[in-house]
Amino acid sequence: MLTHSWRNSEIQQMPQDGEIGKYSIPKGYVNATQMAKANKKLLADYVRLKSTTEYLQALSHDMGIPISSLVIDISGRANSQGTWVHPEIAIDLARWVSVEFRIWANRTLMKVMLTTQVEPIQQQESPHKLLPSHEAAQLALLVGEFAGLEKSLTAQLAVNAAIRVNPALKPAADELKTAIAITNVSDDAYLKPTDIGEKVGMSAVAVNNWLVHAGLQYRTDDKKIPYRPTDSGKQWGRMVAAIAKGSNQTVFQLRWLPKVTQLFNESN
Repeated sequence: MLTHSWRNSEIQQMPQDGEIGKYSIPKGYVNATQMAKANKKLLADYVRLKSTTEYLQALSHDMGIPISSLVIDISGRANSQGTWVHPEIAIDLARWVSVEFRIWANRTLMKVMLTTQVEPIQQQESPHKLLPSHEAAQLALLVGEFAGLEKSLTAQLAVNAAIRVNPALKPAADELKTAIAITNVSDDAYLKPTDIGEKVGMSAVAVNNWLVHAGLQYRTDDKKIPYRPTDSGKQWGRMVAAIAKGSNQTVFQLRWLPKVTQLFNESN
């Protein structure tokens, strides 16, 4: 059992799949009751939120895991009793608690999910001894979180960072990147310039030029990511992670909401 310290409170986390009494607790699960209590809040206040209910239902559907397995209530086990939750739920809970606690949770709780074997003492006393590939992935996760990137894009960045530090991870990482791209169904709703062109009667080149002149995107010097959205364009488009044709390399493309075609029509 891992015990993290947040200010003057302790928060427990499972370093590997294990059991607490008759309950099976997967790796990475966190004692959410302790998280709330450490910040003088009630977990029940978070649970009763409509946004929390919707989030749990969506996460359950996305992961194919029932809510009862994502949120596990344990009673009668002294210091380990309370509600244990999946690490993604723990991060969402931390976001509700405070910005400061959210930063701490991202840096501390997710490290367990990025390691294949965790030594409890090293985790709480010497986090700097983590493998360089883990540190690189963790840094990418933090950057993605602070930059407000989509989860799938942030995950792709973390995988790429780990590979750069340790190329031996590439076979397993390629499988992970493919799974991320396949399961990120929401990206399908976004249009490529070619798709926009088919709807408004323009070529992809003309669409990109129009988007530049409209102040929605700008050209970069990066051949892999030739366009990025401007501040105005961010309400219409986003960077999407995809698998390049003919390879298993991750590429990032700027795509647009279907309603952006209305802007083209209004300008004519």
